[in-house]
Amino acid sequence: MRHGRGSEGRGRLATSRGGRALDRDGRGDSCVLAARASCEREEPIAQRPTVSDRHDRRYRRAMAPSGSDLRTIPLFRGFGSDALAELGELFTRMTVDDAAPLFEIGEPATALYLLTAGEVVLEHPDDEVFRLSPPALIGELGALTALPRSTRATVIAGSTVWTVPAARLQAYLAQHQERGVQFLVNLLGVVAEKIYRDQTRMSDMRQNLIRTQKELKRLRELVLDTVETPLSAPVHDTLDQLIANNRRVGYRVEPPPALAARLRLDGGTAEVTSLSRTQMTLRAPAPLPADATWCSGVLDLAGTEIPVSGTVTRAGDDRITVVLDLLIEANAAILEGYLTRVQLLDILV
Repeated sequence: MRHGRGSEGRGRLATSRGGRALDRDGRGDSCVLAARASCEREEPIAQRPTVSDRHDRRYRRAMAPSGSDLRTIPLFRGFGSDALAELGELFTRMTVDDAAPLFEIGEPATALYLLTAGEVVLEHPDDEVFRLSPPALIGELGALTALPRSTRATVIAGSTVWTVPAARLQAYLAQHQERGVQFLVNLLGVVAEKIYRDQTRMSDMRQNLIRTQKELKRLRELVLDTVETPLSAPVHDTLDQLIANNRRVGYRVEPPPALAARLRLDGGTAEVTSLSRTQMTLRAPAPLPADATWCSGVLDLAGTEIPVSGTVTRAGDDRITVVLDLLIEANAAILEGYLTRVQLLDILV
């Protein structure tokens, strides 16, 4: 009986060609493969993140700029990881609209922008076009000093831009004074570097202007020394006008708020937007008659007053230019001193 049962048990088993055990119904392989497939499915499923996990990670990543984005920004140089994380929480992601500019020229600056992906184009009329790549902080100096925007910024579609109001950033730095001091040091460094680079470019432009001025004078003398033709007079007059415009006496400055200049007239007071040794530009509407061709008044140069007069020219809808009459020596010295004070604001000593 035992032998029979053993033979019966052995009879139920057969050996496949590959040596794999099969039952009489031939289901051995399917059971093994099913078990193996089950094991292979279970292991990766346990390690693979769920849809909810992936959603959480995307949500956390989109909540704030990363520390690596902020670490390369000069204004945040020297800040630790915790400080950068807190600063990142101040930013809010913007909805990008490539059909509308990020900000326009002359628009009040109230916020800073951070580009972490894509591209932002900065444009200035009659000047170069700059294409910013991430990471880049945009409009920080204008926002922190409440200056109007000097360029137009356009965000390219698909870019990632964050923003923080200047008032919110200043409030955070006021609460964390040690970080505020570090931020101030970085800000001064950024401004100093900008001024230094501007000085270098201005020096190059000045040297080019000097060389151009010399060549213009040489051409003017050449016109005078050659046989006169119908072109001699217009060429000479054009060269003479260019030489006069390029003289140092015609260099203009824009009075800053700390050294504001105003012209007091009988009809009121007008703000001076630009000033040189020979002319000044007033912001319209100025207290002048619409058909005025000459005016006189008192020019207030940050607290020092001198009498001036000059010929009125209409420079545009929102500007009026006055070509100044010759000043007496004492008043010319006062004007020269004021112009020097304003120019020193643009020079890194």
